[in-house]
Amino acid sequence: MPVPVFWLYNAPMLKVIATVCTCLIVAAGAPLSATEPIADESLRMQVLQAVFSKTTISLAVGRSINGSWSLPEHPKEFLFPDALATEKVYRVVGAASSRAEDCAASDVTNDSSISQIREVRFRVFRWPGTGDSSSLLAVLQYAFPEANPPQACPSIARVSRVMNSRGKWRQSAGFDLDTTHHTSIQRIDLVNLAGGHSQQLLIESNWGGAGVVGTNLAIFSLSLGRFDQWLNVASRLYSVGGDSFVQTLDLPKTREQNAERFCFRNITFAQDGRWLLQPVKSRPCYPRFTGGPAESRFYSAP
Repeated sequence: MPVPVFWLYNAPMLKVIATVCTCLIVAAGAPLSATEPIADESLRMQVLQAVFSKTTISLAVGRSINGSWSLPEHPKEFLFPDALATEKVYRVVGAASSRAEDCAASDVTNDSSISQIREVRFRVFRWPGTGDSSSLLAVLQYAFPEANPPQACPSIARVSRVMNSRGKWRQSAGFDLDTTHHTSIQRIDLVNLAGGHSQQLLIESNWGGAGVVGTNLAIFSLSLGRFDQWLNVASRLYSVGGDSFVQTLDLPKTREQNAERFCFRNITFAQDGRWLLQPVKSRPCYPRFTGGPAESRFYSAP
């Protein structure tokens, strides 16, 4: 039986969970973003228009979305924070423009019903390695609130490169993360893992299936002006009949390996569906390029 995703969809509780998760991440010594998001609202709106061309965009005044949640049976062990819980919500109206959007905008009970209204939250950063704002990185989370899509695509997490060419912003490359039972993004960080002046994108996004919920941590090198995947592994996994664990990136150990191997602190809470009386701790390291593709590519241009 599928594991429900919105067990604790209670607004006050979700805010508490988001705050607790943030505190835990900081307390654990996890790296905070080395690059601050761009706050210029005019520029942010131009980025949105580049990503969602041929749409009408407006700020959803007074609207907020917090998709944080946890497992009710194990709330301390399995927290799923929403990295964009404090971001503004934008209303983006226009026809679906990708395979993922066609799915997310659909109605499983009515084939002819296709929504055109998105609720979008996002962050924008300067593309690492560039000295100006002519090349930007956008990380977006959105859904079609009036749609009734299948669990293969309830919402979309998108990563895009947006460039300014002759005074006009355009989306030059990007992809949609796994949409299966997806509801929110858990982590967005630009961090130096390999030394020098480079920065890598760390993005954690949730997914699910029959009897399974989890998150994957994907790490991308951006040094060549594109999204080159270095890693894609489960960072949280709760399985009714399998292993359940949480693992967090060990930044110092990974830097010692020059990001040729990515080291984690792993805590296994259950094996073969049986909850352990004493969790098992380990420190696995994964070689670069471990994991399958993290994305469904939707656009790429020189």
